[in-house]
Amino acid sequence: MDAEVLDMLMVYDAYIEPSGIHIDMLKHAYQCYYSSLNSSTLTPEAKKNLKVSDYDFLDVLNPTLSTREKAEKRKANKEDNQATSISSIGEAIKNEAMRKNNGKK
Repeated sequence: MDAEVLDMLMVYDAYIEPSGIHIDMLKHAYQCYYSSLNSSTLTPEAKKNLKVSDYDFLDVLNPTLSTREKAEKRKANKEDNQATSISSIGEAIKNEAMRKNNGKK
């Protein structure tokens, strides 16, 4: 399905139809959020860091960006994270190699 068609369907579901995807996602996210808060297995630190948006797996609770813009943002974040992880691995290998060379004559 094209992203623009999905955007139009999501607008219809979220703003025109009262039981749309936005309402369903709000219900799901809040149920998961409160279930997590009431869970005895989570630490108090983890409970403080929880947000309702953590449970928004369709990414519809933040209506400021379109679906295409959200996908582009996720792709850019993924590429940035991959680049930083590759460079950090390279630095670790370089530091290990330099450490071994310093101990030898």
